[in-house]
Amino acid sequence: MNRTRFIQGLNSNIELSDKERNSINKRPWKLNCTIAMEEFAELTQQVSKQIRGYGDRIGLIEEMADAYICLKLLESIFNISPEDMQKAIDVKMDRERKR
Repeated sequence: MNRTRFIQGLNSNIELSDKERNSINKRPWKLNCTIAMEEFAELTQQVSKQIRGYGDRIGLIEEMADAYICLKLLESIFNISPEDMQKAIDVKMDRERKR
């Protein structure tokens, strides 16, 4: 996405409807899975830049948003309920807490 447009969007009062948010579900599921993998790789690169001191906050937020959207999309594709996801997160976080 164009960085200037992204920043303008952050400063706007944009709020999509559920119908608009779900519009990306219309692409073929394998394409959405491939896009998700690419977005996760871009997030990995942005985190690496942050660690090395070369990243910027806006770039990190943008890639985190892309990854979050893709996680939600994968939940839909693979029929993962919010309850199942929350339980999995709780199990993982409990394991981390005990380390």
